[in-house]
Amino acid sequence: MATDARVERVRQALREGDGIAGAIPLLHEVAARGDAEALVTLVEAAAPLGDVGPVGREALFLLHQLFPVQAMLPALRRLAPLLPSTESVQNDLGFVLHGVGDPEGAGRAFAAAARLLEARVAAHPLAATGLRILHPGWFVGSFGETAIRLGTLAKFQALGLLPPWRLVLPAPHEKIVNEPLLDLFAPHLTIVKEGDLLAKFTQLAPDLALDTTCLPLRDGSIFYLQEGWRRSELAWTEAGRGPLLALAPQRIEAGRAQLAEHGLPKAAWFVALHVRDPSFHGEADGRRRLDLAARDADIDTYVPTIERIGARGGWVVRLGAPSPRSLPAMARLFDYTQVPCRSPELDLVLIAAARCMIGTLSGPAHVASLFGTPTVHSNGFASTLHATACDLWLPKLYRRRADGRLLSLAESISAPLRGEIRGSVLDDYGIELVANTAEDIIDAAEEMLERLEGRTPADDPAVAETFRRTGNTYIAPMSARFLARHRATLL
Repeated sequence: MATDARVERVRQALREGDGIAGAIPLLHEVAARGDAEALVTLVEAAAPLGDVGPVGREALFLLHQLFPVQAMLPALRRLAPLLPSTESVQNDLGFVLHGVGDPEGAGRAFAAAARLLEARVAAHPLAATGLRILHPGWFVGSFGETAIRLGTLAKFQALGLLPPWRLVLPAPHEKIVNEPLLDLFAPHLTIVKEGDLLAKFTQLAPDLALDTTCLPLRDGSIFYLQEGWRRSELAWTEAGRGPLLALAPQRIEAGRAQLAEHGLPKAAWFVALHVRDPSFHGEADGRRRLDLAARDADIDTYVPTIERIGARGGWVVRLGAPSPRSLPAMARLFDYTQVPCRSPELDLVLIAAARCMIGTLSGPAHVASLFGTPTVHSNGFASTLHATACDLWLPKLYRRRADGRLLSLAESISAPLRGEIRGSVLDDYGIELVANTAEDIIDAAEEMLERLEGRTPADDPAVAETFRRTGNTYIAPMSARFLARHRATLL
C-alpha cells in the first residue's frame, strides 16, 4: 500500500476510534509484524491529531526492545524529528541512541532532558532553597545502582562540582535492598525512610526532581551516568582523596567473628569473588536473554584462581545470592552464598575487609570501589568500566562472527560499540564476546596480589593514548599480562 494511502487509513481509524490513544494498539500490531518503517508511519499519521508524546515514547520503546539495530536506525532517524522536546521523551530518545551506538546523539538528548528538568524545577517556590529530591527507584532497589549513582553524586558534591543543592532521598524501608550501605551515604544527603516526612518528600519529588541519569554540574557541563562516574572518579583521584566510604573497625570485627562461626577463620586474609551467572535474573528469553547473558560468566573458569590463592595462603569468599551453580569443595574456599548467616551487613563486611576482589560487571564490584577495595574487573566490557585507579581491568575480547577477526581496542571503545553492554545489540552488529580464560583470570589475580605487595608493572602508555584518541576516559590499568598476550590484536 502506498505511504499516503496508509497514512490516510491510519488517520481515519484514529478519528473513528479513541483519538490519538488509538494509535497505541496499532503500534503494537505493526511491531509484531516486524515492520519498523510502518511504526514510524503511524506516529506521522497521529501527529496532526494531538500530543504525539505518548505515541512517540511507545514507538521508541518498541523499536528499542524488538528490532535489530539495522532496522532500528533508519526508523529512528525518521522518528526523532517527530518527537516533542519534553523531559520524558528526550530521556527515552537518549537511551535508545546510546543503545544503537550513538553516544554523541545520546548525550545531546540527555542534556536536553536535563535542561528541561532544570527549567521546570526552577519555577517551583522551593527551588531557591536548593532542595532537590532523588527518585528512590534507582538508588534503593539495586546494590550496584546505589553504588554507582550515589557514589558519583557524592564525589561530585564533595569536590564542589555540583550546584549547592540540599539533596533528599525518600527511601521506604521495604524497598531498600541494602540498608547498611544506604546509611553510609548519610553524610552526603538526607535519607527519609518513614512517617509524614517520607509522604511529604514523595509528594514533592516530581516538582523538585534531580535525575542522575545525566547530571548537570556547576560549570554547566552535563554528563551521562557512565561518563559521569568516570569523570567523578578521575577528579577524585587527582584530588588525592581516599575511599568514599568506610566501615567502622568494630563493625568489621563483629562481622568477622560471626563469619568465623561458619567457617571463615577470623585472622585469615581473603579475596572476595563475585561472578554473575544466568540464575541472577531468572527466566528470560529472546533479546532480553541475550542482554543478560553478555554480563554473565562461567564460574568454572575461576576455579583455578581459587586454588592459586589458596596455595598463596589466602582464602576466597564467594559472594552473591544462593546459586544453582555450586562449586566443588576446595580448601580455603568459603562459599558465603550457601551459609545461613548471609545479611546486608555481612555483604559489606566481606567487601570492605577483603584484601582485594575479583568481580564481573555487577553490584558487588561497584560497591568495592566505594570502600577502596582493589578489584580485578574480569569479563568486563571495553568502554563501560566503573573502576578506580587501584583496580585492574580484564575485558572480554570482541570478535566479528563474519570472519572471526578480533577487534582492536580502538574499535571496541568507539561508536557504534562504545558503552554497549547489551548482548542483543552486539549480536545485531555481528559481534560475539570472547570470555576471559582461566589463564587470563589467574594472571590478573596474581598481578593484583603482586601490586598489593609493591611490585607494580609499568602501565602501557599505548592503552591510555587509545582511550584519549577515541574520546574515552581512562582510569584503571589493563592487566599487563593480559595485554602482553593480546597486544598485537588490541593495539
